[in-house]
Amino acid sequence: MAAADAFNPAHPDLPNGAGAPARLAAEHYAEALARVVYIWGHPLVNTFGRTSTWTLMEGHGPGMAMGLFPGSPKNRMGYIDDYMPAAQRKVVTPNNDTIYGACFADLGEEPVVVQTPPDVPKGHYWTIQIVDAFTTVIHQLGSASETPGGKYLLVGPEWRGEKPEGFAGVLRSPTNIAVAMARSFTAHSPESKAQARAVLNQMGVSPLSEDKPGLRQFDCEASARNKVYPEGLSAEALAADPDLLRARPVHGERFWDDLERALDANPVVGPGDAPMAAQARALLELRKSDTAWRLLLDRAVLAADAELFEGARYEQVGVQVGNGWQRQENGGRWGADWLGRAQAAAIYIYVNDFEEAVYFIRGTDADGALLQGRYRYRMRFEKDQLPPVDRSRGGFWSLTMYDKDYYMVPAPNGRHNIGTVNLDADELKFAEDGSLTLVLSSQEPIDEMERANWLPAPADQFALIVRSYVPTAPILDGGYKLPQVERLR
Repeated sequence: MAAADAFNPAHPDLPNGAGAPARLAAEHYAEALARVVYIWGHPLVNTFGRTSTWTLMEGHGPGMAMGLFPGSPKNRMGYIDDYMPAAQRKVVTPNNDTIYGACFADLGEEPVVVQTPPDVPKGHYWTIQIVDAFTTVIHQLGSASETPGGKYLLVGPEWRGEKPEGFAGVLRSPTNIAVAMARSFTAHSPESKAQARAVLNQMGVSPLSEDKPGLRQFDCEASARNKVYPEGLSAEALAADPDLLRARPVHGERFWDDLERALDANPVVGPGDAPMAAQARALLELRKSDTAWRLLLDRAVLAADAELFEGARYEQVGVQVGNGWQRQENGGRWGADWLGRAQAAAIYIYVNDFEEAVYFIRGTDADGALLQGRYRYRMRFEKDQLPPVDRSRGGFWSLTMYDKDYYMVPAPNGRHNIGTVNLDADELKFAEDGSLTLVLSSQEPIDEMERANWLPAPADQFALIVRSYVPTAPILDGGYKLPQVERLR
C-alpha cells in the first residue's frame, strides 16, 4: 500500500479544471475504501474496546464486571456461576444454556496458560472457544472435539519458544489480543448447576509467568461474589435502570482513533487481514495530513456505522436455509467475509465455529411480516423432527426469545428459552401423534398444553435464535429444516 501522499494528485490545480478528475478520483476511492475499512475493522475495534475491563478489574481479581458478566485483569479468566442475568442490557444475545467464563488476553505481553478440564461427566457439554482480535475462531476446545484435560500454551504471532514441559500443546494466535470464552452447560436444577460449576472450575486462563506444575483449581462462585463497579455506578442504580449500560460497542464518531489504538496493540495480524491493515494504516495517516481528508473520512465512517447497525438485523443477516430461517454458514470461520464478520459482531459477537454450534435466526413470520408479541405464533415439530444433535458429546438445542434490540425479556414463567433442558425435565407436552407445538406470545395461553409449551414474548417486536450445539450431519449439510413460525389467527 502506498503512503498517504499517494492519495493526493501531483498537480491538482492545473488550469481549466484539468486537475479535477484526478482529485475527485482520489476522493471517491478514499471514501469507498474508508467504508470497507470500517466493516473490516469493526470487529477489531469491538474486541479491543472490551479490554477496558482490564482497568476496571485491576486490583480486584477475577469477578463480575458491573455485577453482570465475567471480568478479570489482563490474561486471566473471570467467571459467573449461573446464567447471565436476563435483565442486563450490556451484552447482546447471551445464551441461557451455559455458565460463562471469559478472558481477554494480551499475548504481546506474555503467553497464557489455557487449562481444560480433566474430570467431566460423560455427555456434559463444555467448550473453551478462542478467537483472534477480529473474532475469527482460531481454536475450539471442548467436549465436541473430545479435547483431553490438560494445559495448553496460547501464544502470540511473534512468539518463538518451545512447548514447556507438562503442556499438551501450543496454540497460536495471529494477533496479540485474543479472547477465550468458556462455556459449561447447565439445566435449571441445583444438581445440574453444581455439575456445571464443577466443570467450569477446572477451566481457566492464567499468565505463563505464574504457572506451576500440575493443574489449577479455579473458583467461579468466588468470582461471581466479587462484583466490581466503575465509579459512580452501583448495583442499586443498575437494578433501577438496566439501560444505563446500553451502549454501542463501536462508535462511528471515534472509530478512527479507536482503530489506531487497536492496530497499535496488534501490529501483526493474520495473512487474511494484513492487506487491509496496511490500507487502514494509510488512511489513518491520510486523515492526519489534512482537515479536508479528515472530514471526508469521518463522514464515510459515520455512514458505514449507521448502515451496519441498522442493517445487521435478525430479519436480514445470513442466507435462507428453509421455512423462513437464516444462518451464517461460515459462522466463526469468516475468511474474507468481512461483512458477515461485522454483522455477527453487531448482533451476536463471539459465535462458536459452525461445526461446534449452528445458529438459526429470524425476525419474521411465515408471511414475511416482522414478529410482534401482540400476536400469537406457533412452531410445530413433527414426530422425531427436533433438532438433531450429538448428546454423547454434550449436544443440546434451544430456542431463545429476544426483544428487538436482542436482549432477553421478562418471563412470567421464568422461561427465556425452550429446548433440551425442558425436554429432559419432562416439562413439555407432546400431541398424541408425537408432534410438539411451541407457542410464542406475550399473553399467557389459556389452554393447558399451550401453557406448558409457551415461550413468553415481549409486547412489541421480537427475534428468535435456535442454537444447536454439537450439530449432527443433517444440520451441517443443510438437510434438516426447522419448522415455520406461523401466526395464529
